[in-house]
Amino acid sequence: MACAIHCARHFGKGSVILVEKQSRPGRKLLAAGNGRCNISNEDLSLSHYHGEAALYTSVLERFPLEKALDFFQSLGLVLRADEAGRLYPYSNRGSSVFGRLQAELERLQVELLLDHPVSAIQKQKNGFRLISETDTILAQYVVLCCGSKACPSLGADDSVLTLLKPFSIRYSPFFPSLSPIMTLEKHKMLKGVRAAGKVWVTADGKALPAKEGEIQFTETGLSGICVFEISRLVHEYLTFGTVRGKEIHSLKVTADVVPDMSFQQLNEYLKSCRKLFCYEPADRLFSGLLPEKLSEYIAAGCKVQQRSCGELGDGTIKKMASQAKTMSFTPIPFEAFSQAQVCAGGLGSDEVDPRTLMLRKIPGLFACGELLNVDGDCGGYNLHFAFGSASIPVKFMK
Repeated sequence: MACAIHCARHFGKGSVILVEKQSRPGRKLLAAGNGRCNISNEDLSLSHYHGEAALYTSVLERFPLEKALDFFQSLGLVLRADEAGRLYPYSNRGSSVFGRLQAELERLQVELLLDHPVSAIQKQKNGFRLISETDTILAQYVVLCCGSKACPSLGADDSVLTLLKPFSIRYSPFFPSLSPIMTLEKHKMLKGVRAAGKVWVTADGKALPAKEGEIQFTETGLSGICVFEISRLVHEYLTFGTVRGKEIHSLKVTADVVPDMSFQQLNEYLKSCRKLFCYEPADRLFSGLLPEKLSEYIAAGCKVQQRSCGELGDGTIKKMASQAKTMSFTPIPFEAFSQAQVCAGGLGSDEVDPRTLMLRKIPGLFACGELLNVDGDCGGYNLHFAFGSASIPVKFMK
């Protein structure tokens, strides 16, 4: 929708056709951020992006926050930031973003073809033929904004890769990112528990940087924004046996549910609680720190449920502190595309010119958004990249 707007503003009213496979556009946009549509972020540092650095660096350099705000303002859309710098529409509703995009498409007389899957793209001397079951569309330029396999319930798939197959286009296979993590360990007693903490991946014994936030325990594994932000590493390992392109033989996910204390501080605190809670059950040792179910889980893991706090020795206290600081989980495969917000993988800079986003082998054919091998952290980074990449192709159309 954004790319069609840029093109129509450049070429004039009635010059652009938006071909949509589904019965309505913008379904992912309306679902983003639990319907609130976290559209960008005040902190757009490159460290929040993954995949092809040449692609995301090029897009962010030419579509910084100021350009994004200008574009949304041109639609009549006002944004505001929360305490973490995440930018939302002022209404806190994704429908406001969709509505302003739709209104601008109508003003620019963009022709919107719905329920219109394209079965083939053919290159011609003066442009392209887009073939569907019902008709053939002739176009001077084509921009692919088809997304990826994330959220198939919203109509997402990777059928665009079939359209590119005749052109022998290479790409990195899609794999899930920003999703929950399913674990071998099933802890029903923790279902629904939320705790502030840190999570990190340990690959072949080496701990990678941690992410901090609210950890949500589910019946089958882990969720929460901080978990989503390490899930890319987990899914890369589960899909390819690699982490950041390096072959890995074992991988664990670790959670620290008392991140504001060092191990030593926590150990001393629990010793003081042993005296304070002397006659209370051992599963209440963490009652001043953690949710009740989490305290019970740690006590069960250390097999001290039947004892009182006063009966716990220093060795047991140390073990319980260690359990709270290093809860270990083994990730296992599952149908993660259905729960992933975005995918990693896609077309890389070997096939797409980072400056123009035009496919190197096919002049006049562009790609943007999640189809490119770029994915970002939670916090509006993926939508910002989508809108930013959408603004580039028109600059290289005559």
